[in-house]
Amino acid sequence: MKRHFLICLLLSCFVLHSIAQDDDSCSALGVWLWRFENTGQPSHTNLARTIASIGGKRIYIKVADGGYNPESWPTLVDEELVQDYIAEGVSPWAWSYNYPGNVVDQAEALYIAAKSGYKGFVVDIEIEFNGASNTLDDLMKAFWAEKQRAIADGFADSDFKLYVTTWGNPMLHNYRIDIIDPYVDGYMPQTYIEEWAGDHLTLIENCIKESRLEYESLGATKPLHNILSTAQQILNAEEISHFFELSGREASLWRVPGGGVSQQIWDRWKDVDWEMNFCQSVSTNEAATLNKLLVYPNPANDIVNISSGDSKSIQKIEVFNQNGLLVKSILGSFKDIDISNLVAGMYYVVAHQKDKLMHQKFVKL
Repeated sequence: MKRHFLICLLLSCFVLHSIAQDDDSCSALGVWLWRFENTGQPSHTNLARTIASIGGKRIYIKVADGGYNPESWPTLVDEELVQDYIAEGVSPWAWSYNYPGNVVDQAEALYIAAKSGYKGFVVDIEIEFNGASNTLDDLMKAFWAEKQRAIADGFADSDFKLYVTTWGNPMLHNYRIDIIDPYVDGYMPQTYIEEWAGDHLTLIENCIKESRLEYESLGATKPLHNILSTAQQILNAEEISHFFELSGREASLWRVPGGGVSQQIWDRWKDVDWEMNFCQSVSTNEAATLNKLLVYPNPANDIVNISSGDSKSIQKIEVFNQNGLLVKSILGSFKDIDISNLVAGMYYVVAHQKDKLMHQKFVKL
C-alpha cells in the first residue's frame, strides 16, 4: 500500500510537470488545414491571426501526398509560411497522406518539413493499410529514420514529435497498431463523432473511451490526442469544448473552413473554450493513462530489466523521459539497465535490434 501511494504521488507530480513543460502554454489545442487555396483567406498571415484570435495554439498543415512533391504541395518548403504562424503564436506542424510503396520518398517529407521549421509531423495512414503488416512496418521505419536524420543534422530536436493519425475505431479496420507503436510519439485518432452520428452525438465521453480502449488493446503505449470533425455543424461550441476537455491538451479539429466546409464554422469555433488550462488538472484522458501507469508492473529503484526474448540481438538501448529527452544511451547486448542516477518518474526504453525496435515503459521510484 505504501509503495502504491508513493508511485501515485510521484506520477501525479511528474505528469503534471511534464504537461506544463511541453509547450509555452498549458494548451496545444489545434486545427487542421487541407488546402489553403480553398479557405478564402488572403494569406497565411491572415489565417494565422484568425486562428490566434479564437485561441488556437497549433495548426496541422498538409505538406505532401504520397511522396515528396513540393510542386503540388509548396507548403512543404515554404519557410516564410512557417514563420507567419510562429509570429502569431500558432505552432505549425506538418502532415502527409501516405500509401504503400515508395516509402523513402514519402518519408523524406518529414526531413524537409523539419528543415523548413515545422515543429512536428503527423503521418496520415488510412484504408490503404487496413490489415497491412510489412508495408506498414516499412513506411513507419522510413519515417522514424528520417526523424533521426533531421535530429542528427540539427533541423529538429527532442521536442519534434512524430505522430500517426488514423481511424478512431481501428479494430473495425483490422489495423496493426502494434506495428506502428515503436516508431511514434503519439496517436491522433480520427474520432469523427458527427460522421458516426446516432448515439455517438450524445455519448462523447464513451466515444473517446472506446477509442482509447481499442488502441490500447491493439498495442498502443503512446499518448492519444483525439481529432474531432465539425464539418457537419452538428455539435455546438459547448459540446466541442467538452470534447477538448475529455481528450486533453493536444486535441484538434478537422478542418479549417473552405472547400466544402462552411465558413460559418468559424462562428462556432469562436465560442469554443480554447483557453482551458490543462496545467491545473489532469483531464479524463490523461487520468486514464495515469491510472494505467499506477498498476504498470515495472517499478524500479536502481535496475530495470528489459523484457526481450533475445537480449543478444539488442545493439543499443536508449532511455527517454516523459518529455521525449534522451537521458541514457548504451551500446551492447544486455537486459539490465542501471537507472540509479535518474530522477523519479516515468521513462520509455527503446531497444534497437537488428531488424526492429522494442519499446518498454518503466517507473523510477
